[in-house]
Amino acid sequence: MENNWTKEEIEFLIKNYPQKGKMFCVDSLKKREPQIRSMAAKLKLRIDKNSDFFKEFQYRAAKSKVGKKRPEHSELMKKYTKEGRFEILTGERSEEQRKNISEKAKKRISKNGHPKGMLGKTHSDENKLKLSERTKKMWLDNTHIVNSIEHRQKRAKQQSESMIQRLKNNPQNQYSRVKKGKVTIEDKTFFARSRWEANVAAYLQYLKESELITDWEHEAEEYRFEAIKRGVMSYLPDFKVTRLNGSFYLIEVKGYMDDKSKTKLNRMKKYFPDIFIDLIEAKRYKQLQENSSLFKWWGLLD
Repeated sequence: MENNWTKEEIEFLIKNYPQKGKMFCVDSLKKREPQIRSMAAKLKLRIDKNSDFFKEFQYRAAKSKVGKKRPEHSELMKKYTKEGRFEILTGERSEEQRKNISEKAKKRISKNGHPKGMLGKTHSDENKLKLSERTKKMWLDNTHIVNSIEHRQKRAKQQSESMIQRLKNNPQNQYSRVKKGKVTIEDKTFFARSRWEANVAAYLQYLKESELITDWEHEAEEYRFEAIKRGVMSYLPDFKVTRLNGSFYLIEVKGYMDDKSKTKLNRMKKYFPDIFIDLIEAKRYKQLQENSSLFKWWGLLD
């Protein structure tokens, strides 16, 4: 037996599915439609084009005015659209829903094997070539959905959110050429993405202990540029500093100002003009370094 299927039921399906179709098997075996469809796919069953069922099905589809292949489905979609349910059916899944579906799929494949038998297998060189040619053709087609503005905006948003989440979950992936690591300064423990970042945190702790600021936080809040649909869509400052009067400002530590960083800062000025950003570059960092003996926590990553 497989997934609550008896040997007799499988034999019945093999015999009758090609000749009498899916719904006949649903009624006869008292199983749900998805169960019949899934098992038929696993057994690689196909409707016999010479069967009376297939000919009658094609005849009904040809006469239908609302759908050539699936008239009932077409009517149902029209009904759902009028009722405003179509958006619910096709809406994007939440992060929790995607996680649950992924976990269930992993357990199912672990227990029953890959439904298409491809687990651990790779494409042949011939298929790789076909896929490559098809992909090139797709990108050259200006009318294809992947080249539409809407699709590009959606992909840019997904990639931006994915990168932010990945950096939060595994911050050591960024800035591979600089020294980085987890540091603890008094009651704060965080992952410093560079030695400069760790040392600026030491400077901020000095200001706090000297009662020149109320507090400081590392990567406290992300700022999203809602009007931007592609490219740099958000900014996560290195530090948030709270002044004695309760107001705050941001600090960005930059050893090298690349184009992406410039764009982030320019968009912050445009979309969040009331927020002051204190930029600490090489000259400013050198000044701090000259007074580093004052900062108790300086040099944690040296």
